[in-house]
Amino acid sequence: MSEISIYQRLHSRAYLEKFVEQNLRPDGRGLGEFRVLQITLGSISTADGSALVRLGEMTVVCGIKAEISEPDLDLPNYGFIVPNVEISAICAPRFKPGPPSEEAQVLSEQINQIILKSGVLPLESLCIQPGKA
Repeated sequence: MSEISIYQRLHSRAYLEKFVEQNLRPDGRGLGEFRVLQITLGSISTADGSALVRLGEMTVVCGIKAEISEPDLDLPNYGFIVPNVEISAICAPRFKPGPPSEEAQVLSEQINQIILKSGVLPLESLCIQPGKA
């Protein structure tokens, strides 16, 4: 571990203040500079819609699959969504291949709640014919 990373861990506030004094971020960007954003649409050929988004060194892939199904009996005029988060083993050593981790399941539920509570996607708009597939 280098002296800089030891200093950064032990004196994180002072480490960051030195950069702010110079109007810089630790990665060398100015305080008003954004990371480079790149969006590629249609990156997954087997999905109904997809995007690959790169922001700095972070990459996120999103795929959308749609299928027609019967609505819940209790809500015949509403469609539904099923978000599914997969965290690849190449993201970090703590993520393992296989079934979704607990963290991925929690993220899936959080995304579901955000979509439902925000009203950004009215579930009524997903219903083709009430009570039928």
